[in-house]
Amino acid sequence: MNTVTLGAVQRYCVTLFACALLSPGLSSAQGRGKAPEQLADETYDTQKHLTVAVTKFTEARTALAGFIRQRAVRVQKQEETPEQLIAEFALPAPYLLPLDSLAASLGFVVENNVNAHDLSGRTGELRAEEKRTTDQIEGMQQQLAKGTGTPEERTSLRRDLDRATERLLSVREQQAYIAGHARQAYVTLRLYDEISFPTGNRRISFVNMPGVEYAYLHLDSPKAGLTAPAYSGVALKYLVTRGKSYLNVGMYRPVSGNTGEEDFVNELFVINFGQDFYPRNFGRGRRRYFNLYTCYQLGGFILNRNNDRGTEFIPNLNLGVGVEIFKSKHVLLDTKASYFVPLHDHSRDLRGVLGQAAFNFVF
Repeated sequence: MNTVTLGAVQRYCVTLFACALLSPGLSSAQGRGKAPEQLADETYDTQKHLTVAVTKFTEARTALAGFIRQRAVRVQKQEETPEQLIAEFALPAPYLLPLDSLAASLGFVVENNVNAHDLSGRTGELRAEEKRTTDQIEGMQQQLAKGTGTPEERTSLRRDLDRATERLLSVREQQAYIAGHARQAYVTLRLYDEISFPTGNRRISFVNMPGVEYAYLHLDSPKAGLTAPAYSGVALKYLVTRGKSYLNVGMYRPVSGNTGEEDFVNELFVINFGQDFYPRNFGRGRRRYFNLYTCYQLGGFILNRNNDRGTEFIPNLNLGVGVEIFKSKHVLLDTKASYFVPLHDHSRDLRGVLGQAAFNFVF
């Protein structure tokens, strides 16, 4: 005895024909409206997330777009801008290693995660549901063939039979979907220009990391009776973004050499804004120890003298390099050396090498 109605058979034949033409792009009844990531979890046994930062974006985009065009079985999404490429596509599993090699040759691989799922359990569930639904259809067809029951009951039974038939076709569609994705991986790829996205993201990620900083300023040409050979002091350093933007407020006093003369500079009250930048080598800021970086500080300082007269605000600019000695999610210990340049008539008397060591923590 047939287990489905004639109309159901016709619909099923159309479904199988669509599977042959569109696999693995067939959209199952249950899959409509679902996000691509959810469909990937249900129908692909391998998912890959790949993020690559490059400096030669145009060449890298062309190479990856060509790879996708030549190797991908199906492209779910491909968005290209002058600054980044975002793509989601199905790729035969043997091409995953060539994709990794290409990505590594183009730039720095920020993320390369592969997740494997065993779909045999899901396949078994679908087979069991198919058998259960088939048995229900046979039972309802036999009951209709007997011709018993009121007209209302027979109408209700036909509606149940139609729903069961649709459910059976949906189950078989899902089976065809999974079979069509055998030995394929669903890849989510992001390629971005490292110059346009220095941190990999347009959004600014704020943090709350107060800390303390010790500074030692050695002047190149101290003026006798006016400035000391060196100044040192402690400052409050407050990190405000993960890209290491910070505020710096502190006070430097002479290490020695205060002769007591009225015009002698006995205090520098420093206020600066600074940023640190990681190079494309030496850790890129992602290592736990010894990340190299370049930096600048822009601000000024209030100059005080022994006679408490002639107090003035002098702008300054510092350029330097530093090393993060230790970094974790909650603690940062780093040191830097920069050249302290007052933008003022006193530049010759106050410029010099500034060494700083800071400790910050998440508050």
